[in-house]
This record gives sequence, C-alpha cells and structure tokens, in this order.
Amino acid sequence: MRGDDERIALDLMDDTAFARLPGDGKTLVLRVAGSGVGDGQWLDQLVLPASSPFAHGGGCVCCTPDGAIAAMLADLFRARVTGQRPWFARVIVVVPAALREGTRQALEANRVVAARYRPLWLSMTNTPAH
Repeated sequence: MRGDDERIALDLMDDTAFARLPGDGKTLVLRVAGSGVGDGQWLDQLVLPASSPFAHGGGCVCCTPDGAIAAMLADLFRARVTGQRPWFARVIVVVPAALREGTRQALEANRVVAARYRPLWLSMTNTPAH
C-alpha cells in the first residue's frame, strides 16, 4: 500500500462504495456523522460528530474551513507515531455523498494532511484496486 510514497494511503468515499469493501484488519475508518457502518473487519471505526447544528458534518466547508476531518487525521497520525494507536497503513473517510466534494476540497487544501497522507480519491462507483 505504501510503495515509494511513505505517506499513509487516504481514501474518501460515500456509504455505498464503503459498504462493498471487505475489511483488511489494518485500515482505520473515519465516518462523518450520518454515514453508515461497514461490515468488514477494520482495524477501528471512528465517528466524527456533526460540527454544526445543521448536521452538515465534519467536512462541511461552510462550517469548518480547515476541516474537523483534517484535525482528526492529524490526531490519528500523532497517535500512530507515539504508539497510542495500532499501526495503520490506510484511512478511509466515509462521508455522505452530498459532502464528498467539500470534504475533498478541505482535505486537499490542508498542508498537514498533504504532508502525512497520500490521497487515493476513489470514484463513487468503483471499488478500490488495492
């Protein structure tokens, strides 16, 4: 999964695409409020609560320009490096389809995310080719 690029693989998908994936035991799943739960054997599934009273979710660019998701990814990286969390090779961010584009933009604009994570932006209709 890591190849020549030593950053952690980062996938972004909606509930439908995520539901089709089998867990691999070494991937962390970060679900934005309102997204469903996968059935696979994941390393862990964390839920990022809605950040506004309008339930736009953690990726909403109008409520959290830098993104609560980016902050959570920074915390996960720090916990991984310090041994507070098991080593993970990949993170999947599961967001409702309506929030996907705003979430993608927020993550791409965040320098900390770009330094530590390698985006693998998946098509909403395709499963990953890993």
